[in-house]
Amino acid sequence: MLSYQHAFHSGNHADILKHIVLIYTLNHLNKKEKPYTFFDTHAGSGLYDLNDERLLKTNEAEEGIKKLFLLCKNNFNNLPQALNDYLCFVNSYVENNLYPGSPEIEKNLIRKNDVLVLSELHPQEIENLKKNMNSLKNNMDSAGGKNSCMNEQNCKNVNIHKRNGWEMIQALTPPKTVRGGVLIDPSYEEAADYVDAAETICRLYKKWNSGIILLWYPLLTHRKAECREMLNKITNCCRTQNQNVEISNLILTAYPEGSENKPRLYGSGMFIVNSPYLLQEKVEEALKYVSNVMGFCE
Repeated sequence: MLSYQHAFHSGNHADILKHIVLIYTLNHLNKKEKPYTFFDTHAGSGLYDLNDERLLKTNEAEEGIKKLFLLCKNNFNNLPQALNDYLCFVNSYVENNLYPGSPEIEKNLIRKNDVLVLSELHPQEIENLKKNMNSLKNNMDSAGGKNSCMNEQNCKNVNIHKRNGWEMIQALTPPKTVRGGVLIDPSYEEAADYVDAAETICRLYKKWNSGIILLWYPLLTHRKAECREMLNKITNCCRTQNQNVEISNLILTAYPEGSENKPRLYGSGMFIVNSPYLLQEKVEEALKYVSNVMGFCE
């Protein structure tokens, strides 16, 4: 939906979950020398200012990454590994009042022979995305220069499309390099997004059954039926193709179901097809720690 802008929500509890899973997945792909292609269907701007008035208005980063960072910054060595990897990555960004969106994370974790394909349709968001993806030196400086996208050659492997994400992933898969994955992260502001996500993933799995599929979804009281139907359809479709396919479903609930002043988005989930080895266990460990330290309800 073209009215959605992630600048209102960057660094919130949903981003914490999404980016823990994303970093774990990319680190998993990087364990082998073979190159891979990674897609991001709803890329957004890629990099966000934590002092942006839109974000200050929602206060979501204050209750999300800023709070988590303050609670954990003196204890990194004793954190669950998946959480440690996430906080170490965002550390220098947060210290500079920035937050890396998924394209920024992906850009910095891919290697020189890997390919990143980003899609964004919002006219302002894609202009910001192009600017941020081309600002290699500035982004590296703000992130302490510690990330792996260390030269211009790496960033030539980033392809940006002003294109509908659903259409892009269907048109460009399977990629020439069979290894890889995709992050699917629509706004879900329209009920059609639930249907599109299920149908897209079913078609995608049939032709690229080795790709790691990461689907973020919101926990919204008024969309429970749509969410349940979406996840059931994807599961049944993939199990029909391969009964033994590894599927993970990870949830971070920031507000109890009956709590007062509960926001519209009270939690979120990550549904993973072809889940990497030990992802479920390692990320669950990280989310349990996050829930305990942040006072969330599991």
